[in-house]
Amino acid sequence: MPVRHVAATAVATFLLLAPCLLMPVRAADNPGVPEAGALNFEILRNGNAIGRHVIRFEKNGDDLEVRVEAKVDYRFGFIPLYRFEHRALEVWRDGNLLRMSATTNDNGADYRIDLRQNGAGLVLTVNDTETVLSPDLQLASLWNIALVKQNRILDPADGELMSVTIADAGADSIQIDGRDVATRHYVMTGDFERELWYDARNVLRQVRFRGDDGSEIRYALR
Repeated sequence: MPVRHVAATAVATFLLLAPCLLMPVRAADNPGVPEAGALNFEILRNGNAIGRHVIRFEKNGDDLEVRVEAKVDYRFGFIPLYRFEHRALEVWRDGNLLRMSATTNDNGADYRIDLRQNGAGLVLTVNDTETVLSPDLQLASLWNIALVKQNRILDPADGELMSVTIADAGADSIQIDGRDVATRHYVMTGDFERELWYDARNVLRQVRFRGDDGSEIRYALR
């Protein structure tokens, strides 16, 4: 996942679990997971770097643990205009989300988010306010291509439920580190607007959208 204003959502955190044995995740067994076990995106505003969005994948027994860390520091000279920090941990099993914990500082607005399965569905807690959601709800953390089949997704940065429409824009070739990469291009509109590119193994390769000020925001793999 997933920054709301200049650089929008990006999405999650290094929160500690009980001591456990973590192993490298096998990309071949986990669609959407890169061979290197991590996605390291530079966040660009009109071509200029303003932050990073890093997603790390690890196996813990039968579970896939996804740690996301995003940080934006947008300035005009020495004057800070927008700051965003987001950390989260997602835990998945057999393609189903078991739980997610996140902390976010969105330009001074703080969010503490906990999402976990119980018998009734997914229980979402945002700053101590609890809501029960559908058990098959997808996160807007973007790495998981399953979200392109959804029309309601959850922003892991602030816990907001968003209605979206996602169109398959077809095959597309993009450049990563000077080489052409074959991808599938999707366009998301509605409460959360993003263009997403996934490769043949469903690994997220690029994200693009417009900031609130009309600037182009792009996540470029490094």
